[in-house]
Amino acid sequence: MIARAWRHPWVRHLRLPFNALLSPVFVWGVWLGGGVADPWRLAVAYLSLHVFLYGGTNALNSYYDRDEGPIGGMLRPPPVDRGLLAWAWGVQAAGLPLAATVGGPFLAVWLSLLLVATAYSHPRWRWKARPATAVAAVAWGQGGLGALAGAWAVADRDRGWGVLADLGQPQLWLGLAAAAGLLTGLYVVSQVYQTAEDRRRGDRTWPVLLGPGPALRWAAVASGVGGLVLVTLLGRSVGAAAVLPLVLLLGGLGVAQLRWAVGFDETDVEGNFRRAMALVAVGGVGLTLYLAWLLVR
Repeated sequence: MIARAWRHPWVRHLRLPFNALLSPVFVWGVWLGGGVADPWRLAVAYLSLHVFLYGGTNALNSYYDRDEGPIGGMLRPPPVDRGLLAWAWGVQAAGLPLAATVGGPFLAVWLSLLLVATAYSHPRWRWKARPATAVAAVAWGQGGLGALAGAWAVADRDRGWGVLADLGQPQLWLGLAAAAGLLTGLYVVSQVYQTAEDRRRGDRTWPVLLGPGPALRWAAVASGVGGLVLVTLLGRSVGAAAVLPLVLLLGGLGVAQLRWAVGFDETDVEGNFRRAMALVAVGGVGLTLYLAWLLVR
């Protein structure tokens, strides 16, 4: 019964395994917020974001895009039906009370992400169709706001809206900028195998605008800047030796991405999809484990 439900097209369009690969952004925010004080509250925050909000917005994106080729986390997405739209909004609505139990500031970030994700996909705004708005939505939406959600998920409840004062701290903004840079790179990597389909649909993504190879090189620079800020912030706190594994991880991913950009074959859609998902998986799992180690050490 559970297996059948998991294979249902509506559930598959949530792309939950792919959402889990966004975990390092949230965990980085937890580190910025001072670490784990209430594990149960943190778990509720994580589920409300990665299962209900990200899952619902993925389904919403699938409903409007009606992709026939690979999308993030799915090589062969199932067909879209009319019920998917109600399902997408229903999943997001189900996550709202969970987000509210975490606290007002976290809920405010959660709702802001909902608005950004809706504008990203909805035909009335369709931010994803223009390169500048698309990068802004991903970088400062899933990147900056995603990290801020982690920080405010562990904020002291007694402070309430007093956490807004943290927005005056340069270190917090540098931390959000690091997440924004890394998510910009991830965004392009997860789009290059969709270049032909995006071009047919009229979406001017960075791979469509620049070409897949140059876009991958541009993304490597964005990730490199974000990674440099991340390494610098962590190095000041935990020391050079502790950040060496992070340097090796990010450096290895950057080299692999630049090598892929050389002679990129747009016609090999499935091969490009698998290569992109491998990079996203190694980066997502590796960075999550590394940050989790820092939190418990």
